[in-house]
Amino acid sequence: MTTTTHRRRPASEGGYTCGDETSLRIIEAALTLFGERGFEGASTRDIAELAGVNAPALNYYFKNKEGVYLACAEYMVERTCDYLAPTIEAAQALLGTRPDTEQLIESFCTVQGKIGEFMLVSNRTHNWRKFYAREQAGLGPNSGAQMISQRIGQRIIGVTSGIISRLIGPTASDEECILRAMSLTGQLLPFHLNRAKSLSSLDWDAITPERYALLIGIVREQTVAVLRGLVRA
Repeated sequence: MTTTTHRRRPASEGGYTCGDETSLRIIEAALTLFGERGFEGASTRDIAELAGVNAPALNYYFKNKEGVYLACAEYMVERTCDYLAPTIEAAQALLGTRPDTEQLIESFCTVQGKIGEFMLVSNRTHNWRKFYAREQAGLGPNSGAQMISQRIGQRIIGVTSGIISRLIGPTASDEECILRAMSLTGQLLPFHLNRAKSLSSLDWDAITPERYALLIGIVREQTVAVLRGLVRA
């Protein structure tokens, strides 16, 4: 996995000052343009212009367009991990004990709810949706998709499929548990990846707190019913 380093050269060396602030502006501008236009359609010139920097600044911090793209993926991954980590770690800790059926189901729903909260309620993800959707469709550099999968997707699937495995018992194959985990955690993805169409189908103009409560309540109800149905005598 490639880690992008955001350089900050002292002014005495002729570099840019306030590197962290400048590189962050570039990343946020790039997330917007990559999301709207895709990797091929977003030019470094337009990214620099939206960020309010000159073109050499972009190359200074990230070397080239792919470097900017990977920095965007890393930025998104780091903040997603920070948000989800306590919930995922609590679920992993539970699996290290001897939980009963209801504790396992509640843990799965808590992870699912935290993901939904981050995707649909948090303002931090507003400019990420189209970028992430293009990544999911394989429309960006492979290294970005691999980073997102390894550091977010695999952790989520690992703990949720682990919960399902405990519910079903020793007869469950890893493949079955992963498929069931993916299908259950994917219930909210249409509202994340294709929000405009999902809202239009409901004649909603936005996801208000009341509408989100209705949505997550339905998802939870469906998830609990499925998980209870998986428990085998």
